[in-house]
Amino acid sequence: MKDYRSNCQKKIYLSPCSIDSLISWLLILLLFSACGGATKPHVADNPASQRFRDATRLFPIEKLSVSHASFLSANQDNLSDLAVLNKTKSELYILINRGKKGFLKKQAGQWTQNNKEEINFFATADLNRDGGDDLVLILGGRKNPKTRILFNNKKSYFYSKEKEGIYPLTPGIENVIPIDLDGDGDKDLFYFGSNVKTSSRKSFQTMILTNKGDGRFEDLTALLMPSLPSGIRDASFADYDGDGVVDIFLVYSKGQNRLLLNNGVGRFTDLTASRMPSILDDSLHADWADFDQDGDNDLLVVNRSIKKIYRGYPEETNYFLENTGGGNFKKRSHKILPHFPASKVYLLDGNGDTLPDALILTSKGVYYLQGRGRWDFSDETRRRLPRSRQFDQMTFGDIDQDQFLDLFAWSGQSSRLWLNRFD
Repeated sequence: MKDYRSNCQKKIYLSPCSIDSLISWLLILLLFSACGGATKPHVADNPASQRFRDATRLFPIEKLSVSHASFLSANQDNLSDLAVLNKTKSELYILINRGKKGFLKKQAGQWTQNNKEEINFFATADLNRDGGDDLVLILGGRKNPKTRILFNNKKSYFYSKEKEGIYPLTPGIENVIPIDLDGDGDKDLFYFGSNVKTSSRKSFQTMILTNKGDGRFEDLTALLMPSLPSGIRDASFADYDGDGVVDIFLVYSKGQNRLLLNNGVGRFTDLTASRMPSILDDSLHADWADFDQDGDNDLLVVNRSIKKIYRGYPEETNYFLENTGGGNFKKRSHKILPHFPASKVYLLDGNGDTLPDALILTSKGVYYLQGRGRWDFSDETRRRLPRSRQFDQMTFGDIDQDQFLDLFAWSGQSSRLWLNRFD
């Protein structure tokens, strides 16, 4: 982080004619921090009043069998829209946010209407930096998958460029996350799967398509990624060693989770052996936040039921990895974490007090753990969540423009919209 203290300490000498200008500048500066110019986090007036309220009535009446969903900016009205993959028919819909009028379901575009291939997964991101979120699709079966880019005309219409935007994938690839890996300001594409089949001597269990800046991509996996074991279930991206670029925490099925550190330009080195505790488990998901307010990113890891041979610790399925500095981690237990299977964890400031809270999806429903800082939490599940809370996944977006995250949750035939309210 840039040091602004020297700028603050400079003496300023003013002539009488500059007083009026000074007053104007002081009014502007009240909106920013004194020296850094960074805006302050949005803080709720009354965090204790926060509740997630069921607002599913705002959605179209038609019931969708949701396999995946993601908030996005589909048009230019600054409202959070929603892309939904209908599992039954492998159809992709865009739900347009109309404010108090609710959401309007529409087709994503001509290409999706005419598409005959199965859509296995999708992600959303502004890939060509034009202000509208685009779609990244994974098509075909596991043996011959490919990715296709659908660009957004910023009017909620998504189109395919026939001569570009189609890239072959390694067999077994089933997930993609858009993320800026090389620090150049555009979104690259990180692909992975739990059963990737490679034919080369090096086991590249992931793929990286590097963005050229305009939505065209180049496969630089062999240059940027190390050889890795198979079984990658998920990935968490954050700056774990404090050097200003994102690193990767890989979540593994039946084995050691792994830490890949970024050299600053998108090339990753596996430093698991020197930076991570040796834990053999069966992880499903992980998310990051600064739980102890020491300035670095920690992790919360969740697991399903673990066979005895994979259990590295007694009767724990979920645990913290505390960042002790420089991207070095140690396991940290906590009695408040559920001691039964969990599938997903989402970390966010749900109640607007600037401290990380946790929504954990478990075999017994969703748990809401409110963060109090310094590894202190309280179970707020019954107080802050609606009764209907058995879901497989969630996605987050500010639906009503109050600067607090709302959520869409789904499981099979059931999906719900919860608004984050402070009334």
